Amino acid sequence: MTTPASSVRAFRARWIVPGDGPPIRDGVLAMAGQLIQYVGPDAGDFPAEDLGNVAILPGLVNSHTHLEFSGLEAPLGQSGMRFTDWIAAVVQHRRARDADGPVERSQAIRRGIIESLGHGVTAIGEISSGDWPTGAVSELPMEGIVFRELLGASPERIEAEHQSARTFLEFDPEAGPAPEQGSPAPVPFSPPSGWLRGLSPHAPYSVHPELLSRAVRLARTFDVPLAMHLAESPEEIELLAERRGPFVPLLESLNAWHPRAIPSGLRPMDILRVLADAPRVLVVHGNYLSDDEIDFLGANSDRMSVVFCPRTHGFFQHRRYPLARMLAAGVRIALGTDSRASTPDLSLLAEMRQVARDYSEIPPARILQMATINGARALGLDGHCGTLVVGKHANLAIVALPDGETDCYESLLASDTPVTATVYRGELIAGF
Repeated sequence: MTTPASSVRAFRARWIVPGDGPPIRDGVLAMAGQLIQYVGPDAGDFPAEDLGNVAILPGLVNSHTHLEFSGLEAPLGQSGMRFTDWIAAVVQHRRARDADGPVERSQAIRRGIIESLGHGVTAIGEISSGDWPTGAVSELPMEGIVFRELLGASPERIEAEHQSARTFLEFDPEAGPAPEQGSPAPVPFSPPSGWLRGLSPHAPYSVHPELLSRAVRLARTFDVPLAMHLAESPEEIELLAERRGPFVPLLESLNAWHPRAIPSGLRPMDILRVLADAPRVLVVHGNYLSDDEIDFLGANSDRMSVVFCPRTHGFFQHRRYPLARMLAAGVRIALGTDSRASTPDLSLLAEMRQVARDYSEIPPARILQMATINGARALGLDGHCGTLVVGKHANLAIVALPDGETDCYESLLASDTPVTATVYRGELIAGF
């Protein structure tokens, strides 16, 4: 059936960058309802609005966020600080914020989603450390995965965290949770329509091995993704290998040091092998992965992705990220902003530009993929977003370009021009 031209909205732009092929000069993208109807060099029968000197990209996919920190005006601490000192600052900030109740956190999450939309982001992988503020964000045009964070290195925490995770995954927003025998059921947080669920066992120093194994089993049972911080800092690698270093006094100060939860000589590879049994895995950061661990991720790229957060990486002045090595091994790399606790804003375009500056050997088309289709695949959303393809959702990031005749990718990645508008499922929701 042919869609009537009157029901189609079409844009012409200096560049259309579909993400699954070369950029189209003076291209046209047409939308019918929520879906992409046409992408190509000629509008055909569709009258197209000329947007001028802009590029139309797929809606960006921010694969790793902590939106609860979106109320911060600047990162916590100083660039180059020791990672464990920064964690202490994060805990202090969270406790001070939460002392007044959940409102400030809810407002920060809402603010983070709105900011993300303004930066052309239409899908997010969000780590949620507490109740998800459905009422504060349900009407916002955004989708993604809400990963329920799991914390508990002590044996005593395993069962409670496991039950919390199961309740979260089982929750039916229509019927409500099933009551527990002998007591009322806890009310879990429920992501709004358009958001899916996942689990996030936080990190190997904060999650007991049995809790991690249970999280993997739950992920298989409910067919949901897992996200886990891994190989993030040299302090973590030292703790896992030798059960000593700056993490020990930090965890002791938080009453969270349980050395028996860390087997002697533990490596990220040991964690990766456990995670590999989940249906989909996001390894967050991976800054200090070894060659064999990188090769393992490459060999399992059908269900395992690594999320690189370039500006957070720079904030901590980590060693050079093994980006080229990972790509050569076949690792799927997605991009994230982490949070405003370690970055100045939630611009995924700024993360792309940071990669282009720091890793000139990486083809720009691959950088775009890290912020679009790779993130969509990591989150399991690639069936309807991540590329500009007929039949997918019309999720678009519209980016202003500098004047002058330059290569499309150079115009995008070597400039500081902003996102001027975002389209979510065919609706213009920010900009102009």
